[in-house]
Amino acid sequence: MARVHVAAWRAAYQGIMTDDRLAGLSERTFAQRWESIVTSPGEVRNFVVERDRQIVAIGSAGPPRQPVPAGEVHMVNVHPDAWGTGAGTAMLERLQDELRTLGYTSAYLWVADGNQRAITFYANRGWSPDGEVMDDERESPPLRELRYVQEL
Repeated sequence: MARVHVAAWRAAYQGIMTDDRLAGLSERTFAQRWESIVTSPGEVRNFVVERDRQIVAIGSAGPPRQPVPAGEVHMVNVHPDAWGTGAGTAMLERLQDELRTLGYTSAYLWVADGNQRAITFYANRGWSPDGEVMDDERESPPLRELRYVQEL
């Protein structure tokens, strides 16, 4: 999972995050985070897509982090070697199904401003921007994100 996470960020965020930030991403650090998440599951549901016994996509969805009556797709990350293979679509569909199972009739997600590949991916699957913008202060400089929504 960490391998996919780091590779996806390094490829998708080129020109969006600083080169130093991307170079400093650590599979070990991400692996520790994922181990904690998997061994102490909370309300957020986590999934993987496998191809040839290798994880090629990771994703999570669940209750919203904001006070809105919609489920949240917290993350979709696909290893760059699996871009264009349907792994991202399979993951997104699974996450949407999970949100429906949890009783949500609409959903939202955040996508980095400038991540044109992801923006196009979501738009082609019926997601649309609602005009909300957020600066993720966990990144330095802060990462500008756009909110996309969809009825489930």
